[in-house]
Amino acid sequence: MMKKIKYCLLLTLSLTLVGCFGANQSSINRWIDNPTANEIKVTIDGKELTIPAKSGINYTFEYGKHTLSYNNDDFNFVVKPAQFGELGLINPTQSNYYLYTVIYSTSEMNDEQYEKILRENREINSIPVIIDGKEQEIEMPAKLINDVFIEHSQYHWDYSYDQPFPKEITQDLKLKKNQSYQQRYRKLYRESDFIEFLKEDEQEDISFPYNPKKFSEISQYVIPKIDLNNIKCEAGRQYMEGLLNDWNHLMTLKGSDFTKPYDNLASNDAMAKSYGSEDKCTEANDPEKTYSKELRQFVDALRNTRDVNFYVVK
Repeated sequence: MMKKIKYCLLLTLSLTLVGCFGANQSSINRWIDNPTANEIKVTIDGKELTIPAKSGINYTFEYGKHTLSYNNDDFNFVVKPAQFGELGLINPTQSNYYLYTVIYSTSEMNDEQYEKILRENREINSIPVIIDGKEQEIEMPAKLINDVFIEHSQYHWDYSYDQPFPKEITQDLKLKKNQSYQQRYRKLYRESDFIEFLKEDEQEDISFPYNPKKFSEISQYVIPKIDLNNIKCEAGRQYMEGLLNDWNHLMTLKGSDFTKPYDNLASNDAMAKSYGSEDKCTEANDPEKTYSKELRQFVDALRNTRDVNFYVVK
């Protein structure tokens, strides 16, 4: 029977502040991380960068379309404003990171109570692990992350890989007598640090499988291919043609030139305007709702990336 890796020790209720950054109108700084034991070479738009071992560099990306090359492989990506925050990191080696959850509480909890809260909130996952040379899966309150673009808006960590869990800080709570309070917090770990964290409680030889993808296999964001000839409503067809032209033009822009045209396509007001354009096509001139079907594909594709600053494109 495999020995279960223990959860983190119970902590006193803690409060952490997540930084909030105002939107930059032309560019964004992003950390390119190299958690490996060797320096790596990464090329951004033809410019070669040396990333030190177990370190990284900050790099300024103008809004717009870019290319990243690493290890004789490359892909295109878009940098843009995001609806919420601008936190994240770039992981060109597709190394493993782990998002680990602990419970902070005002009262003592036993293991059963602790695990119950984690399971009720779907914090426990099966993680592939190699213990004493044998690959297996183990349940723990963690999530494996190996994306090239690791976005805070997707994973919502409270502490980054370079920020330790605090032992305790107080929060002003108005609790009744004998009332307790619990809160979950998440920390992002580089794999090497996560192994050290686990080894505090375990003596086994622990490692994790490493399965990077070819860049061509990474999920790519794609605006749906829309055949304007399928739209039977003339007014809708003209409106959709304008949206597609605006999108294709957007992919040629950089920096501050990118910001307003992007907002004109993807802001809440812009999407509301697009949905409003459905009034152009009625039961009389578009009984099969051909315009609505194509429009919603386009708008939903824009909506899917509103909360991220970086995403891979074809």
